[in-house]
Amino acid sequence: MDARKTGAQIVVSAEGATSTLYPDNTAAVQECVQTAVRDGSPVEVVGGGSKRFYGRPVSASRTLSLAKLSGVIDYQPAELLVVVRPGTPLAELERTLAESKQALAFEPPHWGAEATVGGTVACNLSGPRRVRAGAVRDHLLGFEVVTGRGQIVRGGGRVVKNVTGYDLSKLMSGSFGTLGVLTELVLKVLPAAETERTVVVTGLDDPEAIALLILASRSPHNVSGLAHLPRVVRAPTGLSGVAADGEPVTLIRLEGPAPSVEHRAREIVGLTARPTTSLEAEASASVWSALRELAPIAVGAGERLWRVSVPPTASAACSATLSTAAASSAAGATTTPRAFFDWGGGLIWCALPASLAATEVHRVAQEAGGHARLVRAADAAQESGRDEAVDQAFAPLDAASRTIHQRLKLAFDPSGVLNPGRMYADL
Repeated sequence: MDARKTGAQIVVSAEGATSTLYPDNTAAVQECVQTAVRDGSPVEVVGGGSKRFYGRPVSASRTLSLAKLSGVIDYQPAELLVVVRPGTPLAELERTLAESKQALAFEPPHWGAEATVGGTVACNLSGPRRVRAGAVRDHLLGFEVVTGRGQIVRGGGRVVKNVTGYDLSKLMSGSFGTLGVLTELVLKVLPAAETERTVVVTGLDDPEAIALLILASRSPHNVSGLAHLPRVVRAPTGLSGVAADGEPVTLIRLEGPAPSVEHRAREIVGLTARPTTSLEAEASASVWSALRELAPIAVGAGERLWRVSVPPTASAACSATLSTAAASSAAGATTTPRAFFDWGGGLIWCALPASLAATEVHRVAQEAGGHARLVRAADAAQESGRDEAVDQAFAPLDAASRTIHQRLKLAFDPSGVLNPGRMYADL
């Protein structure tokens, strides 16, 4: 490939076995994909590489990096939208928005300094504020993508209300780069909160805490964060002095104008007979940032980090079942199953021993009415693909869902050159 012609810089690894392509414009991305189709040579599509551990390993001789396809194309604060290239560092975009007192309402996690906007959208990663603001895909107004056919496709638009044609934005968000290479993103942004306060309730067991979170979520008080940290979870630094070591902590966040936050906080306190304290402004923000980055549940040797999404009403029982299964599978082991709840109980982050089979985790989640995903394995098995849990990182597909996935892959990437096997072995 002629780098001068395509605008793509090729860097060959020290081993000489793989190469990395760095396209710096949409035409260059298109030619990279067309070459991959013509040569029958799959590529691994990455942004900053910070989410590489999430999902199955990709078997490809080339890496297509979007690191040079970076920068804000257009930002219109008055219109509440920003147009950005996928390789733009997430932290850079957040700083740009903060200058105009705006933010990405879905509060995306970074999981590393290399996090990019494209990777966030591709993985559909949303933080604690999802309970109020919705997911990434709800804020993706439009996009440009190079499909696995080597075609440039645009979807959505640059307006908040856009209902023309198929809503492909929601399809691309969460496809993990298996359907196309994103080259431009149009995102809805919102004003940043004037202030925030977190009501802290201590001493609740899991069922009591989830019941309180559900009650708060159904109240008219417009909460923007609902989390519970059980006794076995390491509390974030921001909670020191608020809760005793090892004490269960339940967190309810409110955001907005100061008088409104103060009034709603009093109403939330009235939902429980337990003693409460409050975290104000920066202290509150610090705690939710730690939760967003999974600070309370670092994965140790011999463990795997699972993301379990279930109805909030089933989450306490689901977590207890997983803990029992983990303890049975790790008889004699020193690791202790740990979990904490986000999204009002709708999301459980679990550090489970590697001895617990992935099929069992998926089974428990499905019986609770939800699904599970492997996020991270602590050892090298995740990179090599030898870990059976990595091979089953995503929830098993039933026959109808598998057919839909296969047809989508065939429509967008019939040659199977984009991130093959990232989500499922044959897709």
